[in-house]
Amino acid sequence: MKLTSILALVLLVGCNSNDDDSSDLTTVRVGVTTFWGEAAYYIAQSEGFFEEEGLEIIDHPHSAGRESLKELYQGKLDIAHVAEIPVVRALSGALPYSKYDEFNLKIFTGMIYTSNSQKVIARRDHGIENPQDLRNKKVGLYYETTSEYFFDTFLLEHGIPEKQVEKVNIDISEHYKALKNGQVDAVVSWEPHASQILKKLKNNTFKLNSVLGHSTLWLGVSSETYIQQHPETIVKYLRALKKAQDYIKHHPEETKTLVSQKTKTSLETIENLWPSIEYELSIGQRMLSLLNEQQRWFMQEQRVADTTKQSNVHNAIYFDALQKAHPEGITVIQ
Repeated sequence: MKLTSILALVLLVGCNSNDDDSSDLTTVRVGVTTFWGEAAYYIAQSEGFFEEEGLEIIDHPHSAGRESLKELYQGKLDIAHVAEIPVVRALSGALPYSKYDEFNLKIFTGMIYTSNSQKVIARRDHGIENPQDLRNKKVGLYYETTSEYFFDTFLLEHGIPEKQVEKVNIDISEHYKALKNGQVDAVVSWEPHASQILKKLKNNTFKLNSVLGHSTLWLGVSSETYIQQHPETIVKYLRALKKAQDYIKHHPEETKTLVSQKTKTSLETIENLWPSIEYELSIGQRMLSLLNEQQRWFMQEQRVADTTKQSNVHNAIYFDALQKAHPEGITVIQ
């Protein structure tokens, strides 16, 4: 009877302990995109790094980071992963972000850097052989994303007036169908969608050359209110991502396979893209320069009502969390 009582007590304590461990996890709602830039996020999930840091992640998948950013402003998310242009739009006070007067957006890390994501893909049988042939053609791109900035610089590089091209707003997930059905003559797409389009439509499509290239960042952002209320949660989140990025460096083949599965992209495509991607938690001069450059473009394009008010991008950076989780990643003066 004594032995039975002891065993029952041990089991009871063990069960209570497990319940406590589960309840100790902090729930974080994160907006993510089906994109190879999320590799560290995928690894942190699959390897249990978030749980190790005491976090329970509830992800909200989207086709583009702009959708995650909008949900962040609506209070549906705690953290959003997003490229630069939607962030610049929000910091510049453009719609729909301008109606959230009390929302103060903060960038707490960069997660990747690449110069091989954005591509202009055209149909040969629509009379396009070079960039100049885009004049008087329909080009599909997803508005309010980095594709807008990339395409504007592409047109400038080739001396094509913007008014000579008809732009059509098409969700990134519909680019393949729109190009295949002839709805547009070309699309401005990003990876892995771009490679998938080229592979599926084969010889009928090709990538238009650009010598300028275009840098793309993938940023972790949140609200100032959430960060002030949960500063340690942001630190734990970054520590989990840092573990994942260390894993990527030591296990590249396993990571490529996981990214291929998560993004439903061929392993061959991931292999081809891999050398052009830098997975590193960072806040550096490269980030600030790119954000400032894009904000100047945004103002010149008169995308906001008051173009005289240019926000200070540096003030939108939250350094403290990365300083604790990975101080080597900070390479700008705070």
